[in-house]
Amino acid sequence: MKLVVIGIGDCGCNIAAEFVRLGQRARAESGVDVIVRSYAINDDPAGLTALRKVGDKLLTIQIPAAAATGRESEVGAELMRANGDRIIATMRAGEFFETDAFMLVASSAGCVGSGGISILARKLKERYVNKPVYALIVLPLTAEGNVPASVYNTALCLKSIDKTADAVFLFDNEKVMSEASIKSTASNDALNREIVAPFLDLLRASEKVDPKFLGTSNIGIGDIVQSLNGWSAIGYGRAQISPAGLTLFRRGDHFESKGEETIKAMEALSSALSHFSIQCRLEDARKALYLLCVPGKNANINMARSVGNRMRELTNNGEVRGGDFYGVKDHASVTLIASRITYLDKVKDYYERASAAVEELKKKETQEP
Repeated sequence: MKLVVIGIGDCGCNIAAEFVRLGQRARAESGVDVIVRSYAINDDPAGLTALRKVGDKLLTIQIPAAAATGRESEVGAELMRANGDRIIATMRAGEFFETDAFMLVASSAGCVGSGGISILARKLKERYVNKPVYALIVLPLTAEGNVPASVYNTALCLKSIDKTADAVFLFDNEKVMSEASIKSTASNDALNREIVAPFLDLLRASEKVDPKFLGTSNIGIGDIVQSLNGWSAIGYGRAQISPAGLTLFRRGDHFESKGEETIKAMEALSSALSHFSIQCRLEDARKALYLLCVPGKNANINMARSVGNRMRELTNNGEVRGGDFYGVKDHASVTLIASRITYLDKVKDYYERASAAVEELKKKETQEP
């Protein structure tokens, strides 16, 4: 699947840059292009200048700083209403013909991104009727989430983007930070890599790759589009295959090798289930998608079948699509998407706290000179 990624605001711009790096990796490892272009939209010229070193796949668009005053997300929405058509006109329209979908990225707690993302999503849907428009929303950290302005911005952002985008990937920043800190120091760059990494295998597996990478059941762009709707979460897990295990797997159809392979696949599935981008339950998802990645020499039909059967059990026989891909060398990995999720604690919590946040903001506004 080929994406045009559009990052809005500080957080969105940095993640858009990370998608460019993901595209470079897909090209180097599998020979496919999955990122047509990334755009970084912000009112901070210094931040945009720093991003230009990422490469020519990332283009920056500066918008005027906010002249209006008011609540941050509402100011951001006004900025995008005023500049949205100009932004779309600035983009390279010819590239959109080879694009399968748009991915808009923003933080829910800020100004430019949280307020502007749903406005730009609506404009894109009006202009490119047949292109899906997806959103990737990063929720605030716990400390930020207790600030009335952040609660209000987040609730308003979630409410508006849910009505606009075809699907919304939610990322709990606190959860992502915890997982990134296990691997290394949880810097902003590490967090952005953690957010973007789960999309790599899914995007490249749906493109026309070298036949040696093709599994027994391939995931196509149509499978992804049909699986994405409403609130969505993505998860990724892997199980390392030791050199001894690789030797064992080469024995052919021996039952021990098939058993070891299936165990690795199920380990990767368990890891993916515990690493969803936001806490959710698969039984609350009406749609789900899985991709199993293994080295070609290690693959057998029992692996994909076991993962698929387990997914159908966990979703209470919901709508599940899946496939396998042989584009990895030394591990088994599983990418999961849970979509059309009917209940999320985080979303419910922000909606419930929004009224109290509004009252706090009103008090502050009346006290200001």
